[in-house]
Amino acid sequence: MEIEPRFDSFVPSTADVTRIKSELKGEKDREKLKEACQQFESILLAELWKKMNANARSIGGRDESDRPFGPLEDLAVEMSAEQLAKDGGSGMWRMLYDQLVVHLEEKKEED
Repeated sequence: MEIEPRFDSFVPSTADVTRIKSELKGEKDREKLKEACQQFESILLAELWKKMNANARSIGGRDESDRPFGPLEDLAVEMSAEQLAKDGGSGMWRMLYDQLVVHLEEKKEED
């Protein structure tokens, strides 16, 4: 099938298609890395908050068995930490992302 010459400017070349595909793949990889870094930060924050709550309870003379809504409290902490990380968090995800994104670029250059 031949394309009329007047439509040549609308049809991308094979090189353009290859370049666009690699850019999209790189963008997807960076987005996945960003998500993973944010999830890591949220898990870290949630665990930190849970430990702080446990220590506060022990200082107050209460133990782990005195938590009728324990699983619900843990879920609330995890959800709060996840939202905090997505909204920018404490910046730990950004530092981790900046350290790891360089390796994505190196991998892309090798391919």
